[in-house]
Amino acid sequence: MFQHKFIYGKVPAQASFVCRADNTADDKITEHLYLTHQFMFRRVSIAVAFIFFATTTRADDGQKVQSKVQKVTVFLHGAQVSRTAQVNISPGTYDLVFDGLSPNLEVQSIQVHAAGDFSILSVKTGLNYLDAEAADREKQVGELKLKLKAVTDKINLQDNLLVVYQTEEAVLTKNQFVRPENQNLDVAKLKQALDFQTERLTQLKSKTYVVRNLMYDLEEEQKSIEKQIAALSVDKSVASAKVIVTVSSKTTLQSAFVISYFIYNASWYPSYDIRAKDVKSPLSIAYKANVSQKSGEEWKNVKLTLSTGSPSLNNIKPELGPNYLNFENRYRGGSGSVSEVVSGYAANKATMGYTVPVEVSMVENQTNVEFNIANPYSVTNDGKSCQVEINNVTVDASYRYYAAPKLNANVFLVAQVNDWSKYNLLSGEAGIYFEDTYVGKSQIDTRTMNDTLNLSLEIDKGILVKRVPEKIFTEKQVFGTAKKETRNWVIEVKNRKNQPVSLLIEDQVPVSTNKEIEIETQETSGAKPDAATGKVSWNFVLNSQEGKKLRLKYQVKYPKDQSVIVQ
Repeated sequence: MFQHKFIYGKVPAQASFVCRADNTADDKITEHLYLTHQFMFRRVSIAVAFIFFATTTRADDGQKVQSKVQKVTVFLHGAQVSRTAQVNISPGTYDLVFDGLSPNLEVQSIQVHAAGDFSILSVKTGLNYLDAEAADREKQVGELKLKLKAVTDKINLQDNLLVVYQTEEAVLTKNQFVRPENQNLDVAKLKQALDFQTERLTQLKSKTYVVRNLMYDLEEEQKSIEKQIAALSVDKSVASAKVIVTVSSKTTLQSAFVISYFIYNASWYPSYDIRAKDVKSPLSIAYKANVSQKSGEEWKNVKLTLSTGSPSLNNIKPELGPNYLNFENRYRGGSGSVSEVVSGYAANKATMGYTVPVEVSMVENQTNVEFNIANPYSVTNDGKSCQVEINNVTVDASYRYYAAPKLNANVFLVAQVNDWSKYNLLSGEAGIYFEDTYVGKSQIDTRTMNDTLNLSLEIDKGILVKRVPEKIFTEKQVFGTAKKETRNWVIEVKNRKNQPVSLLIEDQVPVSTNKEIEIETQETSGAKPDAATGKVSWNFVLNSQEGKKLRLKYQVKYPKDQSVIVQ
């Protein structure tokens, strides 16, 4: 029993063969999915048995083998596809043609595995511009086009009838025949004409109604046929790819073939459903993957593996360089770990309900995490997302209320999860559910978080907060060459809930970046400002129906001939 493995550009283990060409300018052409005949003739001196190249062979060349996509590992960008097939090997030397593959596959990534007492002489790739399935589709398209023409002719006929009816109706409405010019009015003839006009207009209205309904039905049929034609139309430039394996055997046997390759036209991204029953219960986090692909092939009931890593098709040894650190430019300030809930009241009822969890095993490597999905999934070749639940965990959380009245007059309920990194979360959008109600969306940004994950659950109208100046007018004084401005803020908070709440309120004093600008903090209601950021934080418990006032007062001194905006 022999194990055969072909892999482009890599020297495999014993009893394996390497399919690669010399590293010349001509050989780079072999990375494409077709070669011209002229190029093929220039390379006849190379031993074909061990050259990996692409060609355009006829669909009937060799023994056609039907393979099936069995397993797919989807990365954040790209996917590794594995196809399997049972092949009957006969004595002799001939080609096995595995067709129906993605036309977007990376040629250098193709690997062929097989077992049995026979030899694999070469592996080639090509394009099927018109396979049997495509020919059948073109036949269906031709029949549909004939049907479309017949329906279009009927629509045109009815449209002509409609024009005739409308023209006659316009003539009758204008009464052009009722009283010819230079003739006396005959009452009897007028009554007869009016009766005719009424009867004929009634008939025309009825016929117009029938024609319009018939045209509507025909136009709907026309749209349906056009959609079928669009779905069946074959793009001959990207029909499908094929792998041609040349084998040689002295006996008859059956062998299991596995063909794997990499494609870029696939991806997945995470999203979450976060549910909290109340402020005394743990959080439920449903970790979901949104998988999509436009590879040119269908994935039907395949074994899915989702990887957080990035694949590399480069076989060159990497060089480790210096790791330089610098500040990251951001377009918005503040910590990204707490995101304001985006209300979605219209979606409250439509989005309720739980996703059925699936069995998932997780494998954590040194550089990435893989999620092996137990149930088979089908992912269509149209770029539409297929949602897969990859994990559902219950985590302990502490709840507190948060307000920054300088920025927002609302009070937010925030859940805090410690040691969140062990759950292998990625940055993504989260749907928030609180007390069995959808309250909006939040954003998990793992790049800006420390050991604590902060999740904004909802805006609580049961706690009121406002920030007002102690004096209506700005206090501004001039002393010699200096100008002083004082700000005196009062923060009022009221708990109207029936239970006590833990509350964090944040404000700030200015931070000077110029030695000529001096800031003096005069009142903070017991809080100590952070020297680096100027942030002032108050942590306290507010009993039911209890109110509290906090004061923040600071003075800014700067040269009187300068202008400073003091908030």
